[in-house]
Amino acid sequence: MMPPTMVPPGRRRRSEREDYGWVISFGCKPTGQLRRLKVDTDPSSDTSPIEVPCLCGEVHRVTVSPYRRRRSAEEPFDLEVGSLDELR
Repeated sequence: MMPPTMVPPGRRRRSEREDYGWVISFGCKPTGQLRRLKVDTDPSSDTSPIEVPCLCGEVHRVTVSPYRRRRSAEEPFDLEVGSLDELR
């Protein structure tokens, strides 16, 4: 058995996980598509609604859920912001 401080080769500890931002999904009613907003900072500090300029040309009011999730490295996104403050 390996000592607790050693990590088996090819495996990473959860705390060392790379950060690819956060995803907030919302529906675009005019196009009927699910859109993904990538946010670099954790959006959990403020869950008030935001105004998101969509690719369809309209601005959607999106409720930020405290149940956000981390983005995986290969996951596509439609829009990107550094912080939700940019949309308020």
